[in-house]
Amino acid sequence: MKKDSYLPIIAIIGVDGSGKSTVTAEICEWLKGDYPVRSCHLGRQTGTIGRKIAKLPLLGKKLDKKISGKSHAARAEQGPKAGVALVIFLLSLRRVYRFYKMLRLKKQGFLIVTDRYPQTSVIGGLDGPDLTVDYPKSLIARFLTRCERRLYNWMVSHKPDLVIRLNVDLETAMQRKPDHRLHSMERKIATFDQITFNGAPIVDLYSHKQPLAEMIQEAKKRIASILPQKISN
Repeated sequence: MKKDSYLPIIAIIGVDGSGKSTVTAEICEWLKGDYPVRSCHLGRQTGTIGRKIAKLPLLGKKLDKKISGKSHAARAEQGPKAGVALVIFLLSLRRVYRFYKMLRLKKQGFLIVTDRYPQTSVIGGLDGPDLTVDYPKSLIARFLTRCERRLYNWMVSHKPDLVIRLNVDLETAMQRKPDHRLHSMERKIATFDQITFNGAPIVDLYSHKQPLAEMIQEAKKRIASILPQKISN
């Protein structure tokens, strides 16, 4: 491979339970023999933190319920209060920082495979902005909302070269991830096909219909078609 060959950004997206982590690991391992590869997780991972809180003895479930209530309140018509908005914004900065690190690796000449990718097609949807109310009552929350939207628009302007979209139905997702909140999973799956990634080419795979090996093979085939040289299986 020539040093000046363009190496793409490949985004692998899907709700929890779609097989995203497994597919990402398999694709990275497959590519490593021929390309300098880096895997980048572009999520905030707050769901993981919430589930750990819920498992704490005595107060875990109560704290998790309180956090969930705050999250619902933030989506209400008047929007979040200043303190809640600040916490949400700071958590969004975690994703922005990871995205910036990913771009630095890209400039250094690495082929990038991402687990998740920011989007603005669905506000409050999977990997979208979390300050969902356009004009919250709180002036501070309104300012932070504008800041978050600008940051997401900046990230979305760097669209991936290929998106591998792993679809899954609700029943399968909850069977695989029984510790996840049902209402959150429902919302993400319901809006999943509305995410466009700024016009990036999308390959749809269906983890509740296709065997894992078949999904991985199809993903490899589509990825190989955009690489500067053919990779052997």
